[in-house]
Amino acid sequence: MGPTDRRSDEDLVAICNVGDAHEAARAFATLYRRHRDFVLRVARRFTRDRELALDALQETFTYLLRKFPPVGEGLTLTARLPTLLYPVAKSSTIDAMRKARRYVGVDDEVLAELPAEPAAEAEPIDAALAALSPERREVLTLRFVDDLSLAEIAVALDVPLGTVKSRLHLGLKELRDDSRIKGLLGP
Repeated sequence: MGPTDRRSDEDLVAICNVGDAHEAARAFATLYRRHRDFVLRVARRFTRDRELALDALQETFTYLLRKFPPVGEGLTLTARLPTLLYPVAKSSTIDAMRKARRYVGVDDEVLAELPAEPAAEAEPIDAALAALSPERREVLTLRFVDDLSLAEIAVALDVPLGTVKSRLHLGLKELRDDSRIKGLLGP
């Protein structure tokens, strides 16, 4: 099993659930390699701190590992693995930020405003995205950056599908109406 392992996530999860220890470890390593960039990308959305993002990566995959025997009872995928990993990565990142806050004095208001406003040199699209509500920005990012379906977004965020559709529609409308990017998104 290498980086070019063509088995599905479902097959690899099944091996982690019932395979011998060596084969399960190799299957888990493949899942890690396949999805670590996604988890890091999610973590970096919520913190600009590389070390905190790496902590969240470790915690996310530790959570996943604990789902499998002998510690856990196994995992049944009912959606794509990124749909399961997204809320874990988000929560792990926020937890890592809270832990770091104890040492640097950041208050809860900072955590409520995640992700932070872009730097002054940000592209117009970044500034327009930052102006959206966190809920709308999150749905747009999951749909167009992470390529999750609307149903997968609903599962990942634990909200009704109609809420996802509404946030997506309203977020796109706000972006289309934003003078900084008028014309970039089309009609």
